[in-house]
Formats: sequence, C-alpha cells, structure tokens
Amino acid sequence: MIAPFSFGAVRSAATAVGQRPGRTVAVLIVLFVLFWTAYSSISRYNLDVHGDMVENYAWGIAWQLGYYKHPPLFSWIVAAWFEVFPRKQIFYHLLASASVGVTLAALWRISLRFLDANQQILLLASAFFLPCLTFLVANYNATSAMLPFWAVTFLFYIRTLERRRALDAVLTGAFAALAILAKYQSIVLPLTLATHLLLDREARPLLKSSLPWLAGLAGMVVLAPHVAWMVRMNFPTLRYAADQGNGFIDSLASSATFVPIMVLYALPAVAFLGVFRRPGDGMPLFAFGQIAALRATLAGRALLAALALPIIFTILLGLLAEGELSSLWTIPFFAVMPVAIVLLLPRPAARRAPTLGLLVMGLYCATLLVIAPFIRGETLERARSNSEVPFSAISREAQQIWRNETGRRLAVVAGTEPALANAFAFYAPDRPHVIQAMSLENTPWVTPEMIARDGAMAICEAEDTDCATRSAALLGRIDKTVPLTVAAVPGAGGSSEWTFALLLRLPE
Repeated sequence: MIAPFSFGAVRSAATAVGQRPGRTVAVLIVLFVLFWTAYSSISRYNLDVHGDMVENYAWGIAWQLGYYKHPPLFSWIVAAWFEVFPRKQIFYHLLASASVGVTLAALWRISLRFLDANQQILLLASAFFLPCLTFLVANYNATSAMLPFWAVTFLFYIRTLERRRALDAVLTGAFAALAILAKYQSIVLPLTLATHLLLDREARPLLKSSLPWLAGLAGMVVLAPHVAWMVRMNFPTLRYAADQGNGFIDSLASSATFVPIMVLYALPAVAFLGVFRRPGDGMPLFAFGQIAALRATLAGRALLAALALPIIFTILLGLLAEGELSSLWTIPFFAVMPVAIVLLLPRPAARRAPTLGLLVMGLYCATLLVIAPFIRGETLERARSNSEVPFSAISREAQQIWRNETGRRLAVVAGTEPALANAFAFYAPDRPHVIQAMSLENTPWVTPEMIARDGAMAICEAEDTDCATRSAALLGRIDKTVPLTVAAVPGAGGSSEWTFALLLRLPE
C-alpha cells in the first residue's frame, strides 16, 4: 500500500534545508505525488464527475492522430500509461499526480536562477496549497496535461538563451508543439517565446542565428501528422471549438473575471507563505522589488514574459474567437507562477525557521487525509453529475451478459450518456471501443463492417425510447434486448438501484 504521508519524511527533508536543497526538493516531489494520489483515491468514488478521464482512455486506445474535440497527446499518454500499469483508479490518480510532479521538477530547475536554497524549498512546499496544481488537476484531461509541457518548454527556452545550443532550441520547439498537441490553448506558449525573442534587447540577436529556425522546424515536424489529420478530416477540432462560443458579450464578461480568478487560485499559497511573517518585522508586506529585479537579467525578463504574456494572449484569442474563458484555462499559467509567488515573500523572511513551512505543509496534508473519507461520503450523498454512478459494476455486469449471450469478446459499445458508455473502455475487462457521441463520424476507428463482424452493444436507461431508436439506427439493427439492474453504491443519494436496457447487435 502507498504510504501517502510521513512526518518522519518531512523531518528528514527539513534537516537538508540549506544543505542539500536538491535532495530536499526530490523528497518533496515524491511526497507530493504520493500524497495527492492517496488523497484523490480516498476522497473520490469515481474518477471524476464529468467523465473526462474515462473519455481520455476511450480515445487513447484507438491511437488516432486527433479526436473530434481535441488533439491527441493527453489521450495517448493515458493509453500508454495503462499499457504499463493496471487499469485501476489509483493508478489513474497516480498519473495525474505524476504529471504535476514532472512540472514541479522542471519548475525547480527554472527557479535555480532566481531563488536561494530556502526559497526553493518553499517553492515546492507552496505547491501543495495551489488548487491549479492539486485539486483542479486531479481530473486529468487536456487542460491539466499542458502543465508539464509548459514548464519543460520554458526551461529549455531559458537554456537556449543562456547556452545558445542547438539541442536546447530543438527541444524548446518540440515541447512547445507537444503542449499544443495536448490542447490548442498552448498556441499562446510559442507566441510568448517569440514575442520575448523579438522585444528583448539581449535575446534579439538570436534571430540572426539558426536557433529560432531549428526550434520552429522541430515544432513543425512534431505537429505535421496532426495537421495532416486535421486537413484530411475537415478540421473537426476547430469546428468543435468554434461551436463552444456564446458570443462577444459573454467572452468579454468572462475576460473581466479571468485574472481575478487566477489571483484567487494563488491566494492559498500566499497565505501559506504568510506564516513566515512577524508583526512589525520591518519588511514590506509583499516584496515587489524582488519581482522588479527580474528585469535586470535576460532569464528574469524571460520569466516576466512567461508570467504575463500567456494571460494577455489567452484573453485576446478568447475575444477574437468569441469564446467564454473558463477559469480552468488559468491552470497552465501555474507552470511558472509559483516562482513569482515565492518572490513576493521577502528573502530574509524565507530564511526564518526554514522547517516551519514543512511542518505547516505536513499538518495541512494530515488534515486532508483525515477528512478525505468524509468528502467521499458527502460527494456520494449529494449525487452530483456522475459522482455516484457505479460505472465499474455496470460495465463488468453488462460485459458478462454479452459473453453469456454471444460467447464472444465485447468489441464495441454505444450509448447516449457519454460518461456511461466511455466507462466501458476503462472498466470492462474486454476494453471495448466506444462510439463517440453516437456518431461513427466522430469515431472513424469503428466501422459498420466491424459492427457487423464483431457485434456491438448499446446501453440505455430502461425507459429511454429515444436512446433505443438511435441505437438501432446506429448499429443497423437490434437482435436482442436484455435488462440490467445494478444496486446503488451504499451511502449514495438518488435511487436505490440503476436499471438499464442492453441492446445487442449480435456478431456474425
């Protein structure tokens, strides 16, 4: 069993503060990954309430160059992860936490240029308090998947500025392209780097070298297969994105709250750093001078660009596309934001009682572990969205019915409830393909010939006649209908049982 937290480990880490910051950072990153894996596993019944995580997997196992909503990288990562790890929820939570762990490792490498040893430890400790690195990214999806690619891209960009090496430039371009393959919002990342390169007096001479062109070429090579897919499929992801907008007025209103929400997400870490202050300590409340001092160096100005420009570009692109800016779009900004948060604490205060921050962090983690079972119980009782749907039991029992009826592997599943249908890919042992949004156009890896050869099953709520009608049209015919009843999870709100109709298109 994973040991999610150990005060002994914290004490061990604390003794290394100021002596071996690298070792302390490594301990904190491992603790971060293990703790948030454990917390997510204990505090949740299902993976997430929206069904994103089972959808990720249902897409990924098809290994397409794109999907009708998003580019493919985050789904590939999920599929590849579960080629190594068992298809258990705890390992999905481990993936989400490990993704942030990679982000923190890159962030620490970036911070070496700006923070001393004590500040580096506080950087990692403060990450435990940032919702955009913890609670909000426990739902692994396209947005949270951007984090490590943003951090690593910026790390190699700074290395390119400092060392002027071709390999760093190539890696900068490649990782920026991978960030875009996670989610198109990441287009603001290369825009940010290009803008800094053009405007910074010390960076601008690089334009006369081969380095920017190597970075651009590497990015184009990485993106080329997906771009070719988009052209071949008539740009489904762009059409999907265009359909999400609600007009310029809604876009403008969401833009007005975008930055304040990001500030609110940063406040818990700012409050954590407040434990290092004393009344009348003679230091400013916020050390804005340390932020301003970043302008003195090339790396510092690059960091300032990475802090400000992605926000500006995201708002501008949102307004141009007339799309509503979700508060969750602030998540990738926290790939570098924690450095600025730590710099708000005066440097002398960061040296005060260096173990104090680790002890506060430990108390916070212990408290969360204590209340995690109660959060799980409250979530089940409230029955919000898919929080209490027994996806695993439904998928396994439905597959067993298919096996009993056909003696064959369950190959294809459909259903009008996306989360319920996609759950079969993750929870059913046969790992069937799922027809997305009841459309073969959205699911080109499932063909009518495959359905005829291997058969298919649609799952509908027992009284949902519209689902039955659409399923018959989608699958060609329905040969048999079998009822399925699954007991509700103990403690869950809502009905005492779940009833479905399984519509079977039998294989040839």
